Amino acid sequence: MKSLASKYIIANVLLFTIGGIVTVLLQHFCGNFPVEIFRFPLNLIIMVVWLYILMELYKAREYNIVTRYLLSNEATWMSITLLILACIAMGLQRHPATTSYPFVLAIFYTLTQLTLVIMRGWRNSEGVRWRFLCNHVGLWLAVGAGFWGSPDMDVLRTIVDTEQPTQVAYRMDGSASTLKYNLQLMDFRAEYYENNTPSSYEADIMIDGQRVTLSVNHPHAHSFIEDIYLTAYDYNSNGVYCIIQIVKQPAKWVMAIGIIMLIAGAIMMFVQGYKPKVS
Repeated sequence: MKSLASKYIIANVLLFTIGGIVTVLLQHFCGNFPVEIFRFPLNLIIMVVWLYILMELYKAREYNIVTRYLLSNEATWMSITLLILACIAMGLQRHPATTSYPFVLAIFYTLTQLTLVIMRGWRNSEGVRWRFLCNHVGLWLAVGAGFWGSPDMDVLRTIVDTEQPTQVAYRMDGSASTLKYNLQLMDFRAEYYENNTPSSYEADIMIDGQRVTLSVNHPHAHSFIEDIYLTAYDYNSNGVYCIIQIVKQPAKWVMAIGIIMLIAGAIMMFVQGYKPKVS
C-alpha cells in the first residue's frame, strides 16, 4: 500500500509539472483557450461524451490504473489544491483569466476527479448517502455550471443618458448586440468624500417602462439568467451618463442549485455530526 501511495504521489508531481509546462506553453503561443467555439449545443454534447467515458472508466476501475489513481487520496488532494489555486488566482486578478489554459485544465481535472468520487461514494450498504450527495454534487454543480456554461455567458456594456433610450450594447471585442429592451437614464445621485471622490452613487434607469434603481454591487435581475449592473459614470456636455453592464449567464440557475445543495450539506453535517464507522 505504501509503495502504491508513493507511486500516486509521483504521478501527482509529474501531472502537475507536465500539465503546468504544457498549459503555459499553449497560453504563450496560442493565447487564451477558445471558449467561444464551445457554445451550446457543442458544450452539452462534449459534457455528455465526457460523462459517458468516465462511467466506462469507473466500470473498469478494478484493472484500470488511471481510474484507480483518480480515486486515490493523492488525486483528491491534487484536485483540492488545484481548485484552491484557481480560486486564489481569480481573487488576486482584477480581470480573472478564467479562459487561460492553466485555469481550464485545473478545473477540468477537478471536475473529472470529483465525478469519479461521486460515482463511487453516492451510496453504500446502508443506502443513499444524502449528506455526501449534497456536498459533492453541490460542489460539482457550482463549479461545473461555471465551467461548462462559460461559453454561453455574454457580457455587454452600453452607455445610457437622459437624452434618448438605447437598445445597442457592445462586447469587449467591440461587436454589437441589440437588446430586447430599451434603457434610458432617468435620474442620477452621488455622494462624495471631502476630497471630491465618490463614496457612493446610484442611478434610476427606465427599462421598457419599468423604473429601477441601480447602485454599485446591487444589480437588477432582469431575468433569472440576466443581470444589469451599474459600473461607472461620467459627465459630458449634455450632463451625466452611466455605463451599464449586462451579464447573461444561462447556467446561473444550475450554479444556484449547487450552492443551495452545499448549504444543505453543511447544515446536515452540523446537525448529524460525525458518524464513526462501525467495524
